[in-house]
Amino acid sequence: MAKKILNHLKIILIIARKDIAQAIKDKMILGVIVGVFLLILPSQLIPLILQNETTSLAVIYGSDAIYLSNTLTKQEDTSAYSVTNLEDLQDGIASGRSKMIGLVIPDDFSVKVTQKEKINIDAYLPHWTKPNEADQLIRHFEDKIHALTDSPVEITVVDDQVYPDKDTRGSEVMFVLQMVNGIMTISLVLVPQLMMIEKETHTMDALLISPANLSDLVIGKGLVGFFYAGIAVLIIILMNLKIIAHWPLLIASVISGIAFAVLIGLLIGLLFENFQQATMVMWLVVTIAIAPAFIDLVLTVKLPEILETVVKWLPSGQLSNLVLMSLMSSVDNQMALLGLGSIWLVNLVLFGLNLWQIRQQMK
Repeated sequence: MAKKILNHLKIILIIARKDIAQAIKDKMILGVIVGVFLLILPSQLIPLILQNETTSLAVIYGSDAIYLSNTLTKQEDTSAYSVTNLEDLQDGIASGRSKMIGLVIPDDFSVKVTQKEKINIDAYLPHWTKPNEADQLIRHFEDKIHALTDSPVEITVVDDQVYPDKDTRGSEVMFVLQMVNGIMTISLVLVPQLMMIEKETHTMDALLISPANLSDLVIGKGLVGFFYAGIAVLIIILMNLKIIAHWPLLIASVISGIAFAVLIGLLIGLLFENFQQATMVMWLVVTIAIAPAFIDLVLTVKLPEILETVVKWLPSGQLSNLVLMSLMSSVDNQMALLGLGSIWLVNLVLFGLNLWQIRQQMK
């Protein structure tokens, strides 16, 4: 029994290795990399277009915040904008990518400027800010505000661990959408294609009269799907390393999401005989799989409660919630386990459907 299992494992690895080697030879992996870069580049370039990486940005709240932000923006290598409350200040710095600091201006700011007294300003920083970057930001804005007011300025960091929350909308939302889009698109397009190629070139027939069986082939293609999706995920993570707070949750979420997408891709590959037949269904499934994340994170229109519940509990909806939670200050363990459990419940159903199709086609 153990020897039989070992033989099947070897066959599965041979099938997966063959496809990966062929992908490298045909430059398909390069195509995946280019495709992922095209997917994530717009969100990476927008902050660079709106604000130069060398420009220090302050989000300002408090007395004379509007005047100070407008004046600072006119200075060289400096940008600023004002907010009306502390929560918006924290959301502002947690949702950005550039060198950012939150400044809370004291109520007696104008009086101290008039009397040339020392101005004490509280500062907030996102959790990914490095110590040297924090020092540079503090010195920069102390110098700029001192030059504007001619008063001594001391900026004191009161919180350098500001995280996004579920309502923050900025770079973390783009990261979540990139992750869901990358996993679903790569897996749901390439995995069925891998199955179709075997059917259309009749190499599947040759495989099935060898010691390999259909189960070996499907599992091997599934491993290749994991490989492709893993490349996409790795690129997206490398471009967003600094904002990730909880690696175990992110890794568990990504694996769960990839398994979901790969299992759907395999089922499509089993159900259809050629790529043309599967194309419409495949892109419909891709759209349905990605839509919940966009609806939850981007759409501002209030949906009917039943529809909101359905969207929330679809696997990609839960995947987006879990990835977003991995960027926040703390993890709600109960909600995380519930979300992962719901994805794997669907994965088990998909696994059963794949197994049923394999048995039907092996009769």
